[in-house]
Amino acid sequence: DPSRVDVGTPILIPGARATIVVAPYPAPPPSANLGPAIHPEPSADFLWPVDGGTFMRPFGEPRRHHTHAGVDIRGARGQDILAAKDGVVAFCGRTKTGYGTMVVLDHGDGVQTLYAHAQKVLVTSGEAVRRGQPIALVGRTGNATTEHCHFEIRLENRAVDPMTYLLGTTEARR
Repeated sequence: DPSRVDVGTPILIPGARATIVVAPYPAPPPSANLGPAIHPEPSADFLWPVDGGTFMRPFGEPRRHHTHAGVDIRGARGQDILAAKDGVVAFCGRTKTGYGTMVVLDHGDGVQTLYAHAQKVLVTSGEAVRRGQPIALVGRTGNATTEHCHFEIRLENRAVDPMTYLLGTTEARR
């Protein structure tokens, strides 16, 4: 099936002059199947990741080559991006994708959050972080036209609408 390529499958391109090894991406690409909402248990107490940040773009919005797999939250350049929940840094750094510089937190039980387009990362891979801790700075890296944080919640590697799990912006001040 040419529309599906499993991890580890070699891809041969006729006429290519070089062989490269590409590490597995830490999360499915934005074109991943969004599927039905799956609710994390036992609660949905994810913190709004940009204190005072305003909602820009919704989950599931059609894009040119994919469907928007998260929400975009406007913030000021250099403003703190906060961990939405306690977790461990599964990935942080620059990507060669539209996400730019990003952080992925693993919260256990198949739940991860992704924070993209960061100006700078403030954490390291493997580091334990607490809810509300600054993990990156709002930026405009990757495929971004303005300063913002692209925020995703992934359950078992499937993007879900984060708005049903997020607390209001005033909660970030606690």
